[in-house]
Amino acid sequence: MKRYAFVLFFVMFAAIQAHSADNNWYVGDERCPPPKDDGTYSAPYKALDYPQDYPTFFGADKPGWSCSYQREDGVIVQYGDSRTPQQQWLALWAGGDNEN
Repeated sequence: MKRYAFVLFFVMFAAIQAHSADNNWYVGDERCPPPKDDGTYSAPYKALDYPQDYPTFFGADKPGWSCSYQREDGVIVQYGDSRTPQQQWLALWAGGDNEN
C-alpha cells in the first residue's frame, strides 16, 4: 500500500510539473517588469510549437506584452512579442510577415 501511494504521489507530482512548465508568464528585469496576468495581454505564445494549429484560444486576438531598452554598453534588450498569437502564427506559417 505504501508503494502504491508513493507511485501515485510521484505521478501526480510529475503531471503538475509538466503542466506548470507550459504556463509560464512573461519574464523581464528591473527595467522591464512583466505585467500582471489580468487579461490585458495574451499569454506568451510560441508559434514554432504549433505548425498545424492556428490559435483560436481565448485571448489569441489580444496583443502580447513586450518591452525593450538599450543598455549602457549599446546592447538592445528585448522581452516578449507585442503581436497577437494569431499574428505570430500567420507570420511564421502563412508565408507572410503580417505587417500592413
